Amino acid sequence: MKVFVDANTIVSGLLFGGNEAVLLELGRLGALHLVTNEYVWMEVREVLKREEFRLTGEETQRLMRYVLECISVAENPSGDEIKKHYDLLKDKKDLPIIAGAKKDDCEYLVTGDKELLSEKVKQLVNSVTTSELVEKLIKEKFLRL
Repeated sequence: MKVFVDANTIVSGLLFGGNEAVLLELGRLGALHLVTNEYVWMEVREVLKREEFRLTGEETQRLMRYVLECISVAENPSGDEIKKHYDLLKDKKDLPIIAGAKKDDCEYLVTGDKELLSEKVKQLVNSVTTSELVEKLIKEKFLRL
């Protein structure tokens, strides 16, 4: 199963545990094919540098290396691929996420972003929260917790 992962999900999994950490570990183990793109990768890197997390440069590098063990980083969608979805979101900076999930033919887009979880977006990509995806995996007997 190919799953596109948004920055908020990656950061939560790295720093706070819970379902997001489980998702990353499933990617690391190869139970799921987790994908993100360069745009999201850079966003994760920037978020981890924020003062509020008090991470050293070495800690940030270690976390980013772990992400690479869990998730494949794909090329960003082209400008044309992004423009196709321009009217879909108010927050235009999230367009590369939707276009990336679509371009990489992912079965799910995992995010905590409310706008990306809207019905309007779900008509284009199957966006879900991490807990919704974990629940689906359990129901499908893919995961036994």
